[in-house]
Amino acid sequence: MKNFLFLIIFCLASQSNFAQQKKPVTVKIMTPTVQCEMCKERIEDYLSTEEGILKSVVNFKQKYVTVTYLADRTNLENIKAAIANTGYDAEDVKAAPDAYNKLPKCCKKPAK
Repeated sequence: MKNFLFLIIFCLASQSNFAQQKKPVTVKIMTPTVQCEMCKERIEDYLSTEEGILKSVVNFKQKYVTVTYLADRTNLENIKAAIANTGYDAEDVKAAPDAYNKLPKCCKKPAK
């Protein structure tokens, strides 16, 4: 009888936990300063370590990043800040100056 009650409680707890999980959110973030394959790798590698981010794909030719994330673990502003911390602009969030200065020459904005 105790095992049966334990099984029922376990099933109810699992079901309520499953119901609380939110579906992943996918967003497209404009990154006007990405230049090349190295930029792509740098951003994707950095975002892969961020909590709540399931997937990121950089399209450096079109200058955007598609990110799939769990909304209960992170948010759009945190993701933009993470991109900025790698040295790249992310829409309205400018690149962190220290990170930008450490980028290879090919990843920096072309001189005007």
